[in-house]
Amino acid sequence: MSIICKQCGYENPDGARICEMCTEDLTVESDAGKTGDSGTKEETAHHGGARAQEASSFFREEPTVRQEELQDDGYEYSVTCPESHTKTILFNGNVKKFYCEGCKKEHEIDNFLWTIDRKEKRGSEAGGVSLPNTQQGTKGNRLWLEEINSHYRIDIDELGGSLGRYGKYGAEFFQSRSLLMVSGEHCVITNEFGNWVIRHVSKTNQTKYDNKILEANEPNLLEDGKILTLANIVSFIVRIG
Repeated sequence: MSIICKQCGYENPDGARICEMCTEDLTVESDAGKTGDSGTKEETAHHGGARAQEASSFFREEPTVRQEELQDDGYEYSVTCPESHTKTILFNGNVKKFYCEGCKKEHEIDNFLWTIDRKEKRGSEAGGVSLPNTQQGTKGNRLWLEEINSHYRIDIDELGGSLGRYGKYGAEFFQSRSLLMVSGEHCVITNEFGNWVIRHVSKTNQTKYDNKILEANEPNLLEDGKILTLANIVSFIVRIG
């Protein structure tokens, strides 16, 4: 048995409360979407297929910033929001959209109101994203994620768990900023024999760690000071202490 989402037509497993594709609430009249022997339910699933495919293409759209474009070129790129006058640091000059912490909105770079400023890095700033001085390490009793622009902190306890819009960690942050490209459970962070490990679990959008796209369910060792990016839209500095 499965539940067909009325919003996008995606076929969800039996017992699901939220659509895995578009996050629509499935608890309202969910019985009407369960598959069975009746022609009406089969017809619903048939007509919903096109909507599911359309929704899938939206959530799987090509990332704004490609992996190879994240290499440092010796310049710092930023954009200042004309609404909140907040400056946001970007990974490079090819970014097409960004999230502003000042006005709590996502904007597209239109080269009119929202334009990218470029300046040459100097001294220790060159060679990558400018980070506070930290001692590189993989072991520690505490781990937290620090959002690059807002410095919002997400603490991860030793029990570990999922990170995402409906995960054990970060749900309030992602939902309050309407970061819909971040999956309900985007990745899982665990402490294994004193080492912090991350696994990508999202079926729709990617996880990048240290400029590497993670494969599904493969363990990756977290290190202090490295960059973790979810769905190419929000990035965190990994902190271990």
